[in-house]
Amino acid sequence: MILDISNYQSILCLDGELPFSFLQQTALPMVATDGAANKLVAHGLKPSCIVGDLDSVEPSLLKQYPYVRDANQDATDFEKALSYLKRKNLLPTIVVGLSGGCLDRVLTNMSIWLQSNAAYVSEDLVGFPLRQDGTFDWPINAKVSLLGGSNGVVTSQGLRWELHQTTLAFGGFCSCSNRVQSSPVTLQVQGTILVFVYRNPVHDAGSLESD
Repeated sequence: MILDISNYQSILCLDGELPFSFLQQTALPMVATDGAANKLVAHGLKPSCIVGDLDSVEPSLLKQYPYVRDANQDATDFEKALSYLKRKNLLPTIVVGLSGGCLDRVLTNMSIWLQSNAAYVSEDLVGFPLRQDGTFDWPINAKVSLLGGSNGVVTSQGLRWELHQTTLAFGGFCSCSNRVQSSPVTLQVQGTILVFVYRNPVHDAGSLESD
């Protein structure tokens, strides 16, 4: 199992590309930021609360679902929703909708996510910030990417292309499209790195069976 959702209390939906196949299979409460609520309802899903400055949500939804309006322009709707989840004891959360839309917004979302303890799910990926050593039962040949976070240094065991006290940094080296050679995989981490694992098998030039 790549992600055990029993470890999480909620799902936070941002106004990006949403993994509806995943959302339709979970009973966790879904908190939506603004425009994400429009997308959820259009797919037959019900937000437990809508949070943000509410400038892009359909007004009719505010008559149907609970909402929290926060007009503070010094914080993003993502940050406002995380604060709401903390007040409601709904952390840790799974974030969806990080990607999609303008690149500056995507990068801002990534920066906020990096500071949280939230997992990330898209149609293709599961991701999480890693701040301590971990052991993971990922499938053999699963596609894995390890990216720079904050002062991230990692040593791996079980990957096809092992890392040995390797510094990961945006603008520097990232281990993209690695593969699980043997399981479990162990990662020894200093600082923070971002870990992404593909949810489904990916067959490409990096596949072990292609050798």
